[in-house]
Amino acid sequence: MARFFSKRYVELSRDGTFTIRFPEFVRELLVALSEQLDAALDDDTNPDLNRLFPTAYADDPERDAGYQVFARGELIDSRREAIALLAETAERESLTEEELSSWMHVVNDVRLVLGTRLDVSEDDHGVDPDDPDFGLHALYHELGMILAEIVDGLTDALPEPTDPED
Repeated sequence: MARFFSKRYVELSRDGTFTIRFPEFVRELLVALSEQLDAALDDDTNPDLNRLFPTAYADDPERDAGYQVFARGELIDSRREAIALLAETAERESLTEEELSSWMHVVNDVRLVLGTRLDVSEDDHGVDPDDPDFGLHALYHELGMILAEIVDGLTDALPEPTDPED
């Protein structure tokens, strides 16, 4: 990915942990947004959560309803664990791979919910500053940049590809 800034906010350290350089206001924002997500997770009727609980069986509503009853609780529990871990580690300057992965999942979930609320699509190429939801669109794009920083950091920890013929 092309970098416009020389400073990275997430960097792999020699000891295998990740140095986190997000400003305090970004950390506070992530905690606040994750708390809002946590509060919304129990609302089965909230259409903004649709992307978090996708249809498993589009052609079989009865089977899909059974899947949703079975899987939804586990999905909520895993999301709540990630949210709690983000809140617990938000002030740290160094995270483990597991902790950073939890951050990634929470940021992605918040972004999915916000994108659903805004009805974001691949065809969106800019937002009118006069749009009443301009601030939410700006937040959506900022979350994308935060997510990209986290993904770049985690990618640095991947092993080098090997030649299959070796």
